[in-house]
Amino acid sequence: MAYDNSARASRARETRARVLAAARQSFLGVGYAATTIREVAAAADVSPETIYKSFGSKAGLLKDVYDVTLAGDQDPVAMAQREEFGALRSAGDPTTAAHAYGVLAGSLAARTGPLLGVVMGRRGADAELETFVATIDGERLTGASFTVGAWAARGWLRPEQTVERARDVLWTMSSPSVSALLVERGWALADYGSWVTACVLATVLTPTTPTTPTTPT
Repeated sequence: MAYDNSARASRARETRARVLAAARQSFLGVGYAATTIREVAAAADVSPETIYKSFGSKAGLLKDVYDVTLAGDQDPVAMAQREEFGALRSAGDPTTAAHAYGVLAGSLAARTGPLLGVVMGRRGADAELETFVATIDGERLTGASFTVGAWAARGWLRPEQTVERARDVLWTMSSPSVSALLVERGWALADYGSWVTACVLATVLTPTTPTTPTTPT
């Protein structure tokens, strides 16, 4: 008879969720520097050794907190395959694609903004944080490359725009530093998303009138 480890896996998942929630609360509450593995362990009712075994270090814990915050859950599903990316994947024309990208940018900024605001405030003071920021910048560049590559394959880029330059434009607009600056100026994140849409249409894609289904007569 095969061994059923579903109960063990469920407990491990619950433990991981508690640790990530405790760590996120600490990062937001006292900042990265003041957060300690021992205090996170106590809040999650686990041993510090359990955290080190699962996450490696405080920086590793921060990265996992960020990943879950970005995704919205712990499910092992690639970001590009998640439901909220559906509108971007299924867009049938450049204008619709730009709108979907702007909505997505605003949604992701809303989720990650508070956490990254705490992290960015410590940039330059901690080598581990610099590594973390470089990592998420690289991941964002990969995402921008994938999106622009799909648009280029469909012939949607402006004639004067190169794939590399378009990728860099998306990478910059989706930077947490950019959304944070606009929020500081009093912008709502929905306004930030609308701005991203307008910028994509003005600099990256050739605008078109969105197609609408026709009803047979």
